[in-house]
Amino acid sequence: MSSLDELGEIVGPEGGLKRALSALGNGTLTFAGVGVFGGLFALYGFSLGAVGGSEFWGWIVVGVSVGAMVLVFAELASKYPFAGSMYQWPTVIAGKKIGWWVGWIYACALFPLMTAYYVSLPPLIYPLFDIEPEFATTATIMTIAAVISVIWNLIRIGFLGRVAQWVMVLEVSVVFIVCLATLILGAKHFGNLTQTATVTADAAGSMIVVPLNSFGEWWPLFIGAGIFNALWVQYTFENGGTLGEETLDAERNAPKGVIGAYLFVILCGFVFYLCLTPSIPDMNAAMLGGAPAGDAILSVLPLGVYKLFLLAVSLGLIVATATMFTGAVRHIYGMARDGQIPFPKTMSRTLKDGSPWAATLLVGALSLVPLFIFRASTAAIVGGATAAMYLAYFLVLLLVLVYRFRGWPRVKPVFALGRWGRLVNIVAVIGTGLTFLNLMWPRPATNPTYAQATGSEGSMLYDIPLAWLLIGVPLLCGAIFYAFWNKRILNHPMAIDAFDPQQ
Repeated sequence: MSSLDELGEIVGPEGGLKRALSALGNGTLTFAGVGVFGGLFALYGFSLGAVGGSEFWGWIVVGVSVGAMVLVFAELASKYPFAGSMYQWPTVIAGKKIGWWVGWIYACALFPLMTAYYVSLPPLIYPLFDIEPEFATTATIMTIAAVISVIWNLIRIGFLGRVAQWVMVLEVSVVFIVCLATLILGAKHFGNLTQTATVTADAAGSMIVVPLNSFGEWWPLFIGAGIFNALWVQYTFENGGTLGEETLDAERNAPKGVIGAYLFVILCGFVFYLCLTPSIPDMNAAMLGGAPAGDAILSVLPLGVYKLFLLAVSLGLIVATATMFTGAVRHIYGMARDGQIPFPKTMSRTLKDGSPWAATLLVGALSLVPLFIFRASTAAIVGGATAAMYLAYFLVLLLVLVYRFRGWPRVKPVFALGRWGRLVNIVAVIGTGLTFLNLMWPRPATNPTYAQATGSEGSMLYDIPLAWLLIGVPLLCGAIFYAFWNKRILNHPMAIDAFDPQQ
């Protein structure tokens, strides 16, 4: 019997997750949770309008930073493959006080993150069914996505892995074929990949495309919005560790899932950009129109093929939303099992098949709240949610780096970075730290104030950037909860202690 099997017996009825995922199942769910094609499609036009075709280079820049983060996460997933990894990892390494705060920050970031996933779906649904965009329709689509995610997460995890595999095969096959056909039949303007221009308003208020003739003009826009699409897509790989507790031979298979998902995401992004961007017949028109993927595909392929493309990506994004929802539920469950959040006994309850039903309902309800409070643009909600997630990433990676210099890990996991650990970890800390600062920077495009996002006026709270609110309000609530419940939080036994108390 493995140490993970022994843990299942020690934890008892509140540790009711069932191990049913293979390395492929773990990797598929991790990859599916990223939602690579849905994410790229949703913000493709946004980033293109900011810096032109040069947004492609953001995919490479972000890929290097995220690659370092993924390697550290894979090592942690091999060492501690448990539900609620972003709470478990810092707690085991740095102690309960620090681990609780990181876990709380990450938990609160998950609710607007799910909102951001929901809000990425309407840009696909509108052209698929020729629907005119309006808030009521957007809210309906997002609510349906939330309901699907709740139902999905009340089903056995092994079944979810199999369904995700089939949907991912369908999506990847259709997207690859359509993108390659577009490149083969299209105009092949490879100069589009280095085009530097931006959409702005002229004196009369009309939108025009203006060339960016110097690095000084281009760089701030590239960092502010051009890189934004890549930042939105290339994360959530920690899910491979969170799903480790439900993965067979997790010490080996969980890191395979994390790294495999990352590599395939990078490949998919290259296919998307290198096939579609050079195939756009008129870059200025695409930047002004806001639908560059459609411009590229429809320039050489019939409308029916484009609709098939939209349908496949929509199905992939629905699965991505549901599987990211799975990671969110496991995080809430993992903290509840250790008595770290309000109503822990309820939130750690599972069905007989191991599905954490109470945590599922909680995530489903709270993930819709940001939609009806902010009613913001896709980029605004995505930016705030991503900033909150990157704060948790930065804290975890910084803690690992500090304790790595103190000798961590004392016992090497199956997947270990070895002598490269410090260098990779430093790159990851720098990358996530700079990304967090970038996403927190006040700017109307990616981190607007409440007034800018909603077009309304009011108290001084309306002048606070959205990302600041999405991080500040949960921190305030956490401080109040911790002040009253810290003794119970710190004294509650941890399920992971039974597995590797000596790290």
